[in-house]
Order: sequence, then structure tokens, then C-alpha cells
Amino acid sequence: MTREEMIEKARETRKQVTNAPVSEELLNKYPAEVKEMNIPGRDGDIHCYLSENKDRQDNSDVLFINFHGGGFIRERTPNDEVFCRRMNGALGCKVLDLDYKIAPDYPYPTAVHEAIDTVKWAFEHAGELGVSKDKIVLAGHSAGGNLAIGVVMKALEEGSFKPTLLIADYPPLDLYTDPGEKKSMGKGIPAERARLYNLYYCDRDRQKEPYASPAYASDEMLKGFPKSLIMTAGTDDLCNEAEEFALRLARNGNEVTLKRFLNAKHGFTIYRTEGCDEAIELITRFVRNGLNIQ
Repeated sequence: MTREEMIEKARETRKQVTNAPVSEELLNKYPAEVKEMNIPGRDGDIHCYLSENKDRQDNSDVLFINFHGGGFIRERTPNDEVFCRRMNGALGCKVLDLDYKIAPDYPYPTAVHEAIDTVKWAFEHAGELGVSKDKIVLAGHSAGGNLAIGVVMKALEEGSFKPTLLIADYPPLDLYTDPGEKKSMGKGIPAERARLYNLYYCDRDRQKEPYASPAYASDEMLKGFPKSLIMTAGTDDLCNEAEEFALRLARNGNEVTLKRFLNAKHGFTIYRTEGCDEAIELITRFVRNGLNIQ
């Protein structure tokens, strides 16, 4: 397919995916002040949302940087805002939610660049944001987990910035292996759709690059990671590659918390399905303990 054909086909692919509805009542359940903003990046302005809970700011010097999911081809949704608002309330922190440019209009490595540039910007402007550089947390869901891990690898490569904590739930970390060849766990993304997601995002001849597929990162690239929380969904076909990656992090000397939510399905933390509340509690506890905050 040409890029133009991919763009047209992606429009149809997006129509096949439904979102959990988000009502005003649900948004109001997690009150937050949300500011839309653009920050400079190498591929043009980067669209972000900065939120905080005005009623709870006991950890306002903590910055939780969020990377949404969607197979790299779907934009930020109201469900992502609900998750960020929950973090505002649960931790009393600020949340910077990245609405990165999506494929196939903007293929790999555009989203990786925007993720890296956003985190670098946050470190450089920590004073203006009112946050501490040693209290910056990265969290990514699905495709966003892939991006969050890529940011950490770039931070280690450059040595100019380093997030304090990493959280990734049900991330796709091997775009090269055909989805139909991965072990079926019961309720994964259909293989045909997953193939399209991977192709829309990244040309086949680049899918083994570590910043596209962190599963192919060398051991050297995985040394020195911050404390990490990896969460998987037991019925998700991406479960095994994420768990194997967590074990590789541990084998390379990193402190890793790995949790499989046995009956959960892909997207459970964002779409508020089985296991979501337990996962939110785990994330909150992990951040509090990792940053030594209340």
C-alpha cells in the first residue's frame, strides 16, 4: 500500500473500534482544571494537555507524563482524560498528557520523537511547571507504553535526563513478529487489525528497530532503567511479550514490579473494565512508594 492508501484505510480501521462512553457526569466525578497547550518539537508543535486538581495539590511538584494508547493510529480520547483526572485526584499531582501525532499520516518515528521531545521539554521547564526534576513519572498505555519505554532508552543513551519511575500497561513491544503467530490468550486485538496497526505505524523493514519494538533492544540498552511497573492483561495476546520484557529488565539489574491481571482484557485501565480499580490503586501505591510521598 502507498502512504495515501494507508491513510484512507486507517480511517476505516478507526471506525471499527468503539470507545467506552464518557459522560459529563463521569468527568465531573474526577474534577480537574485542564489546560490545552502546544510545545515545540523537532517535527512541529506537540499537542498536550496539562491538568491538576485544584482541591488536592499536596504533591503538586510531581509530574505524571501520560502517553495514550490506540495502536499508534488513534488520537487521545475522553477516556484518556478520565484516567489523567483520576491521577490528579489520587496523587494530588500535575499530569501532562501527550496527544502525539498519529500514523499513518505521521509514521514512525514521529510519535517517538514527540514523546522524547515532550519529556525533555518538561525537564527543561520544570521550574515553570512548578515540578521537581526528580519527581517526573512516565506512564503509557498500550502503544503509549511502547513510547514511554522508548523515552527511557533515549534518556539512558543521552544521559541528559532521567525519569524517576516508569509505568507501562499492556504495551506492544514486538511489532515485527506476525500477530497471528503470537500465542492467543483469548481476547486479544484481532490479528488482521494488529497487522494493519503495525504497518500503518512502521515500515516492515524498520519494525525490528528498538525504538519501534523495544523487545529487540540490546541488554546494554536496558541497563539503568528507573523503577518500573509493568502491568499485563491475562486475556490479551500482548501479555507474553510485555512480561518477557519485564523479566529482561530484571535480568539486567533493574527493579521491576510485574503484575498480570488474570481476567482483564486489553485497554482495561483506560476503558474501566475488570481490573481497572485494582490497577489504579497499584499505580497510585507504586508512585507514592517510588517517590516517597503520601
